[in-house]
Amino acid sequence: MDEKPHRGLYPIQNADYSSQYANPPTNVQETTGFPRSIRALRDARNSDYHGRTVVICLDGTGDRFDNDNSNVVHFVSCLKKHSPHEQVTYYQSGIGTYDKGGLKGGLGAALDMTVGSGLGMHIKDAYRFLMQSYREGDKICLLGFSRGAYAVRCLAGMLHKVGLLPASNGAQVNFAYDFYKDDTPQGWKMSAEFKKTFCTNVDVYFVGLWDCVASVGFFPRKLPFSKTPTNHIHYFRHAMALDEHRSKFKVCQWQHQDPDLNRRVTIDHTPRAQLKRGLKRTGFLKAVGKSKPATVSIDLSAPRNGYTTVTNGSHGEQGCSVKTKTHEEDEQEELAAYFEAIDFARTHRQQKTDALEVWFKGCHADIGGGAVANETRHMLSRIPLRWMVRQCFECDTGIAFDVAALAEIGLDVHNLWPKYTPMRKPPIGPSPSLVEKYFNKSFPPIHRRSLFLRFEDDDKEADKLPGDHHIAHLSECTEDYFDSQQDVNDMLDQAKWWWILELWPVKVRLLAPDGDCWEKRVRMNRGRYRAIRETTPKFHWTVERLVEEGKYEIKGRVERDAHWEAAV
Repeated sequence: MDEKPHRGLYPIQNADYSSQYANPPTNVQETTGFPRSIRALRDARNSDYHGRTVVICLDGTGDRFDNDNSNVVHFVSCLKKHSPHEQVTYYQSGIGTYDKGGLKGGLGAALDMTVGSGLGMHIKDAYRFLMQSYREGDKICLLGFSRGAYAVRCLAGMLHKVGLLPASNGAQVNFAYDFYKDDTPQGWKMSAEFKKTFCTNVDVYFVGLWDCVASVGFFPRKLPFSKTPTNHIHYFRHAMALDEHRSKFKVCQWQHQDPDLNRRVTIDHTPRAQLKRGLKRTGFLKAVGKSKPATVSIDLSAPRNGYTTVTNGSHGEQGCSVKTKTHEEDEQEELAAYFEAIDFARTHRQQKTDALEVWFKGCHADIGGGAVANETRHMLSRIPLRWMVRQCFECDTGIAFDVAALAEIGLDVHNLWPKYTPMRKPPIGPSPSLVEKYFNKSFPPIHRRSLFLRFEDDDKEADKLPGDHHIAHLSECTEDYFDSQQDVNDMLDQAKWWWILELWPVKVRLLAPDGDCWEKRVRMNRGRYRAIRETTPKFHWTVERLVEEGKYEIKGRVERDAHWEAAV
């Protein structure tokens, strides 16, 4: 008599299943089963000593719950809800989907999506939720996609610059936001005073972004600390698109606290920058420039964030020793340094951020989701979704997840609980029989993976498994592999009207002829792929595997001596 399969054996394997793609479950899961929810911790034994988590998720432009959800919605669907003693959650649909009266449509939605007119409202709404929900000791976790990712960085910047108002001070929110976005010397000074007078200093524990874009709307906007690091973020994680090449979707990467030795300089040759340099040499800017607050002494002679000074004779007189910052950017960095000095003098705290950015195959919506229908069996966007959830465990966030929901997006739960096991890059691919089933589209829906979970309160008989159990469950690595085989969803191919914006002159980064420096110039983008400026960029292991198999070519513009590193 054949032995019946057991629900606790997770994952199911047979002769066709590559053992290299599965880690066997521990005895704990086999005997007791999984709890219905788990917290994102490296060791579940620490869950009793972990405080509450506040999770704020901001969606991308035009994104909301529908039949082609973004990764923000999929992430929210995995969260444990209605447990305020353990976790509070907040989801906000994207720019262009709602206003103060609710759902937005027509001209108002178009204007919001075009110029980002509702950005301030979105930031303030999330800030108000945090005001009402925050308790001392809570871990604040912020996640977002596209412009929602930019709004997340603005929210983190606002919390750093003006602090968090008490729940009873809702009438002060508009004033707080006005001080936050005021980047004049007086604005920076007043922000520090406002924070000291009314607000609590809070840290942001985790920021997770899917392809954060630098500009909001047709007219780019920049708010303080939205593109530069703050000193109160513990972990920063960013999944970025290798194949996006629209001019209005420039990726907004992390800028390190210290001068970044792993990113080459950019020489700004735009007309405005050349004019500024000419005026600076003549002393004109110094004569008419705004005076800085004199209440704090700051050493401004040290190198600033975002560039390093390198000499390269092949660029003649200017070469690579030219500072790439405009006068306004230099001024903002000096003001930010002034603010940091005041803040540190008051709090005596400075947080060094653990930042990780990884490149994935796909365009913008292939990273943040929303490119294909929800019921699609394999999609590129599930790879960065699973990666981000794993980062929540790597960073010990304590976010509470629904176990069945994690299995339904393709995660191997037995590697997340009770002790977190880092993912390993598989040495080989799936077996030929699994590849054949993939091409025949014979895999059952991914949500059926949760049928193989045994829960600690489950009294169902162990033999109640579906007849196709031998193919219904694929390991997480196998899901990643087959998801990576999907085609890129390139909007310049699918919606030709995007080419209109490609012919609009914008600032672009061009790699110098010698491949050692970047140059910023005003050009038509014309579908030019993104500039990958790191000297040691990181790509997901699925990208490396595709390149090795000859199925994918990295089209991003990379420096001559760049060395790629695989991340899992």
